[in-house]
Amino acid sequence: MNSPSTNPVDLVSALIDDPLGAARDAARAGARVIGYYGNDIPVALILAAGALPVRLRAAPRGPTARADLYLESAHSPELRALVEQWFAGELDFIETVIFPRSDDSAQRVYYYLCELQRRGACAGPRPLLYDVAGIGRPVSVDYTRESTRRLARDLGTSEEQLPQALRRVAVREKLMSDLRARCAADSPLPGSWAWAVVRASGCDWRETFDDGARRWLDDATSLPRARRILLAGDLLPDASLHEAIENAGGSVVLELTESAADEDPASSPLLDALADHFHARRTPVRAMREDAHWAVRNARNGRADAVVFWLAEEDESLPWEIARQMRNLATAGIPALALTRQSWKPDHAALGRVGEFVAGRESQP
Repeated sequence: MNSPSTNPVDLVSALIDDPLGAARDAARAGARVIGYYGNDIPVALILAAGALPVRLRAAPRGPTARADLYLESAHSPELRALVEQWFAGELDFIETVIFPRSDDSAQRVYYYLCELQRRGACAGPRPLLYDVAGIGRPVSVDYTRESTRRLARDLGTSEEQLPQALRRVAVREKLMSDLRARCAADSPLPGSWAWAVVRASGCDWRETFDDGARRWLDDATSLPRARRILLAGDLLPDASLHEAIENAGGSVVLELTESAADEDPASSPLLDALADHFHARRTPVRAMREDAHWAVRNARNGRADAVVFWLAEEDESLPWEIARQMRNLATAGIPALALTRQSWKPDHAALGRVGEFVAGRESQP
């Protein structure tokens, strides 16, 4: 990614093709780079440590023979590809990688890598775990606060720099909020475009990304009279499902595939407030478990014409929660399609089913 283009479309496309490109260039220029997996990591702690964050994304590019020696079949292809990159030395420019406890597969990868490094079987970045206890009890809150303090110490986070880092994160979150609002508008932004910007955003935390994305958002074309689709379930590795929906006359106006916070950070001290914010986050599976009408409520809030659930073969949790969500959607008169036990990357058959389902829906007046 030398001499990156100032064209927002080119910038996003480059990050989709090479998610590590911006971070790798920064490391060559002398920057300290810290990676993180998933969206349940407090990026502000990385920024306040004087480091450039990079969200690790990996797509299988071939055999993952070394990763396959240690990972079970339930691990996603993305994690498998990430571990293969780790063995190949492709992440050596990164100082530390933080894994979330909220993702069981990622948590296991953390422990495996720690043990492999202890044995001398692999090198690579230092693995760390952000250990959030998500149970709604005071002892869980206290545990998460201590875990946040421990992560800050491990990263070398400066509490004096934390307010500035939180402001930086707030700027990025405002950009993502504006993007979601455009997707939910009466004439929505194409969901495939939004997917690409969100996908790329964690890979480049420089302010130039925000500036380019803002320019793109100002000029982006909307889709009039599109059928409004709520997409929920597992995170997708590409935009093919979104494009199939758009080719059938729809658009994803609300995507619920990652954790979301139920409340904003509380009062000071800042580290405790940040911990409380992440303690309040809910993965889709946990949100469904806690609320049988979760899909109905979100579909109504997003004025969705229909709901599509996408569940990968490796997901061992979400299938148990889908049945009652589907029953309540049917009771509410909201059409829904559940695609379960799917390959990580949507195949031709799945894309065809989604297209037929969306094309058969009526859009709201």
